Amino acid sequence: MRILIISDIHANIESLEAIKEKYDYLLCLGDLVDYGPSPRECIDFVKKNVHAIVRGNHDNAVAFRTDCKCSEAYKLMSVKTRELMWNILGEEEINYLSSLPLNRVLELGGTKFFLTHATPADNLFKYLPPDSPDYVWQKEIEGVDADFVLLGHTHVSMIKKIDKTIIINPGSVGQSKDIPAKASYAIWNDGDVEIKRVTYNINKTIEKILSTPLDINIKSSLVTVLEHGYLNYQL
Repeated sequence: MRILIISDIHANIESLEAIKEKYDYLLCLGDLVDYGPSPRECIDFVKKNVHAIVRGNHDNAVAFRTDCKCSEAYKLMSVKTRELMWNILGEEEINYLSSLPLNRVLELGGTKFFLTHATPADNLFKYLPPDSPDYVWQKEIEGVDADFVLLGHTHVSMIKKIDKTIIINPGSVGQSKDIPAKASYAIWNDGDVEIKRVTYNINKTIEKILSTPLDINIKSSLVTVLEHGYLNYQL
């Protein structure tokens, strides 16, 4: 059995469509919207192809018009692109985002998977870096009955074993921070896990961002993050 695991698409359809893996199941860990220029296309792709999905903090913010509680460095970008999301998306798409569960438990081929966006203890907001101590992760997954815990949110990929549980973060499809300018995802293949990356037409995504009515400073920040993985990049 082959499972494709994706997260944090952030309205970047070019990066999403660049993933050409064959799979039996496609699992998505949330954040379909904000930051990118193509939320409608990404939602449509997910609705047609994903077998199980959970709600991310940005999905939650767009659906319920509330704070995404992201970092201060990204807050203005998220606020301004959220306004763009509301102008692009229709009622049906907003309702779809609001209907997504905060977590899911799946059993596939005798293996149990727990899906959430941030952490099992805080499904939407807690930012837990991959290098957090094992005892912190152990506390986070306490009480979770699953062989694999799947989460996203940090935009940084990770495979970590805590006791008998393996935690997988596939990284970000649409706004990767550890390997920028590439779509990051994970493949689960009969218990073996691999983080993979693929290049995509980032110039097309950038062109779309630059054609939006967003303020030029917001556009510049969005492009910088896409190209370099973080803000204030300097050569």
